[in-house]
Amino acid sequence: MTLSLFAPFLAALALAGVSTVVGMSSVKKLITVYEAKHELKQGSAGWIRSIAGWSMIAFWLMTTWFLATIIGDWGVTGDLDGAMNRSWLRLRVLLEIASALASSDN
Repeated sequence: MTLSLFAPFLAALALAGVSTVVGMSSVKKLITVYEAKHELKQGSAGWIRSIAGWSMIAFWLMTTWFLATIIGDWGVTGDLDGAMNRSWLRLRVLLEIASALASSDN
């Protein structure tokens, strides 16, 4: 009984840990781009090339957000199967956004 009450909380902690480990490379890219290209003006060809690859950061954020919405839905309703079923619409929206990001990232 107590495990079922703490399951969403434990899942949220696991998501935070895993997303931190997975997102470290994206954050390192963000820091590298800012440090290496800080003198470039917005609109220059070098600045535009420097933002290529940022879709990985967006994919990481979208994945973390998607999993967090499932965990939040599960925590509020207490129904994991229902939370998974309701997540299909959110997944379709995220896939549309991801395909648009991937096509614009050259």
